[in-house]
Amino acid sequence: MSRPLQPLQPATLTFDDEGTPRSSLFDDRYHSCEGPLAQAQFVFLGGNGLPGRWAGRERFVVLETGFGLGLNFLATWRAWLDDPARCERLHFVSVEKHPVAQYDLATYYQRALPQDMSDMAQRLVERWPLPVSGVHRIEFDGGRVVLTLAFGDVDALLPQLTLRANALYLDGFSPARNPDMWSEHICRHLKRLSADDVTLATWTVSAALRRALADHSFVTEKRLGLKPKRDMLTGALHPQAQAAALRHRPQAGTPRCVAVIGAGLAGCAAAERLAARGIEVVLIERHAAPAQEASGNPAGVLRPMVARDDSIAARFSRAAFLHASSHLRRLDGEGRPLKWGPTGVMQIAQDAEQEQMQHALWASHALPDALVRHLSDWEMTRRVGYTVPRGGWWFPRGAWVNPPSLCEANLARAGDAVTRLFSSEAIGLARDGASWRVSAGDRTLVSADAVVLANASDAAALSPLALPLIRIRGQVTRLPRALLPQLHVTLCCDGYLCPTPDGDLNLGASFDVGDEDCSVRSDSHAGNLARLERLLPDTVLLPDVRKLAGRVAFRTATPDRMPLIGELPGQPGLYAFTGLGSRGLVWSPLGAEVLGARLCGDPIPVENELASAIDPRRFFVQG
Repeated sequence: MSRPLQPLQPATLTFDDEGTPRSSLFDDRYHSCEGPLAQAQFVFLGGNGLPGRWAGRERFVVLETGFGLGLNFLATWRAWLDDPARCERLHFVSVEKHPVAQYDLATYYQRALPQDMSDMAQRLVERWPLPVSGVHRIEFDGGRVVLTLAFGDVDALLPQLTLRANALYLDGFSPARNPDMWSEHICRHLKRLSADDVTLATWTVSAALRRALADHSFVTEKRLGLKPKRDMLTGALHPQAQAAALRHRPQAGTPRCVAVIGAGLAGCAAAERLAARGIEVVLIERHAAPAQEASGNPAGVLRPMVARDDSIAARFSRAAFLHASSHLRRLDGEGRPLKWGPTGVMQIAQDAEQEQMQHALWASHALPDALVRHLSDWEMTRRVGYTVPRGGWWFPRGAWVNPPSLCEANLARAGDAVTRLFSSEAIGLARDGASWRVSAGDRTLVSADAVVLANASDAAALSPLALPLIRIRGQVTRLPRALLPQLHVTLCCDGYLCPTPDGDLNLGASFDVGDEDCSVRSDSHAGNLARLERLLPDTVLLPDVRKLAGRVAFRTATPDRMPLIGELPGQPGLYAFTGLGSRGLVWSPLGAEVLGARLCGDPIPVENELASAIDPRRFFVQG
């Protein structure tokens, strides 16, 4: 579904005479006058029986209806850290229509929080997402505390979430000032998102809220409230609703062992995300090293797709880009062997009409300048160092990336949890009771609880279902740095030009459907040089195609140009992670997180519309 791009309206933080923060949009306080953490600890933690209820669990999920200043999250995280019996993994999912600006959040935390929480608050501020609608996932404490922020209207976003909440924090501004937060529609979706053992707590005892909760199978009771409130509200599902939730929404267990076939961008990303969840991963690759096929190019481009109609493809691309950008920065910050250049990406308009559209979209402020802005031709020329034909979009967080190094960085992060079965080609796959057996001829490579087919078009040969995969030949051209010595940013139009780790430039790429020729060809070099001429007309003397080096690889796409990520219908435990086309760098980190969440029953890190758009079932299940 397409929809016009709409900007988020940020919160405007003010303070009353007592120093309590207020929202100018709703003319209401963000927290009790008893202090920033008192309400979080008394109402939301205490009202949900925390920290006691998460003791010894593998996973505990909190769903909050209004993030505000993040005080409930910080208090819950603090309680989790202080509890020796804490759950293995804490998920905190929160919706916020008007996110506070990063600077305001930092300023407030410095002013209001105790010293022993300053480090936690600083980490949250450092990882605070850009104000972009949609779902953003942030990990803390080695991935054991996972914050999932959904920016947008709670009325629209709750139907788009998939999770099983063990505790509900019903927080927001007063029902009199913000009635949409407490509606019957919200209560209906809270029931849908609840696990059988869910509890709820809120500071308001509004009669309308109690009726709406009762209409959707919640049993509530008033309890002593936090001053100056006399009462607060707690609750749980009615026993019959608990039984129905257990029957229809059972808690998923984490698989012990997962086989991942293919060690390219998709397979290595999947291995890292599964290992982060404590799963034993067996990575099977027919070559002696990772990233030897389509993921073996010297450099590729990390940038989002932006569309005026904000199509499903554009929304998934944007979410994936923001997730990938954060993931690569984390790998780099940890000292992993990543080779990349986060110097930004410039997308030059193809013609005057497209440039006009780009400028109009930027001028609408639908997306923040930190994600994308428009540059005129002279602004872009000044940054590039060479004359460009038109202006276009500038993505400050864009980058060039060496794909093999990203594969190695993900595997380094996964560590010993991944067993590498390289120089081993999986040619057989069979269901064996509750497990899957992967074989190479008469030899069993592994018996696993689940299998991920991350081997591009070769997944079709192993899948019991006919996967709709298309092979596309792509040839890149290697240009000597001396040809464009001043170029240090990445350029895109109908092709791309970017630096490589060894200093040369990567120019690409051909798009040859139905062409199985593996050899480097002069006509493909000529096509790439034509792309260069459109990027930087009359800038360089084009070299002789017969003297150019290059590389040929085969991308794998699907008929709708969206990836296949998810369990294959009718094949429990068998997952596809393929069809990434030319967007493997952008799509693979978020795709791997979606895959890991599906396998383990974690909250899904994208809206349901996006999850459905990449689910393999779209090609097999009608309606």
